[in-house]
Order: sequence, then structure tokens, then C-alpha cells
Amino acid sequence: MTLEEIRNAVIKRMTAQTAIASGDVRYQNDKTYDPTGKSIWARLTNIPGLAGANEIGNGPVVHRTGMLIIQIFVPTGTGSLLLTQTADKLRELFEFKTDGRLDYFAVSAIDAGEADGWAQMNIQIPYRAV
Repeated sequence: MTLEEIRNAVIKRMTAQTAIASGDVRYQNDKTYDPTGKSIWARLTNIPGLAGANEIGNGPVVHRTGMLIIQIFVPTGTGSLLLTQTADKLRELFEFKTDGRLDYFAVSAIDAGEADGWAQMNIQIPYRAV
């Protein structure tokens, strides 16, 4: 898969989720966003990893790896229930799923603390594409 194909598959899967309004999900290099007054919002980042090639048949087969990070934000002082419920819904959406030649693996959730009036949890999703 090309980097663009991976990007498109990830965004297509992310737009299928219903835990966060689609207008409140931000993507890399997205337009400026003001989350004031929102109960929850998220930012998705794709960090490509190492690629490798296996020589099979008529030529190399390239395997691309990477990590998706979905940062989930709720206002501070609102508790952790919405964060964990949303993290579980996103985990169900991605964990051990396949989009054609793109496979997602075990999802990790990391409490990233509080800053600027927002509590944050990061969802990390490793992937491999062929």
C-alpha cells in the first residue's frame, strides 16, 4: 500500500466511529479548531514507521508499519468515564481489524494527564500494511 492509501483507509475507518462527532475529530495539518464548549474532541495522527521488503516471486513485497495515535480530550473536572468509554469504542473499531491490506493490532490507552483545561487520553494503534 502507498502512504496515501494507508491515510485514506485510516480516515475512512475513523469517520465510521460514532463516539465523537465527525466535526470534532481533527487530522494532521487540519485547519485551526476551537474546542471551546465541547464535551469531547479528538486528534488523529499517523506516524509511519519502518518499511521492509521481502523478495517473493517477481519482485519485492513492501511491508509498511506505523502507529496511529488518537488523542482524546474532555474538559478537566468532568471525570474519566467519557474518556474510557470513548477509548473502548475506538479500540473496538480498530483492534485486530483489517482494511484490505492494512492490519491493525492490539490497542493501548495511555493517560496523558491534564493541560490547558483538558484531560487527555492517548490511544495507540500499531499497524502493518502490505
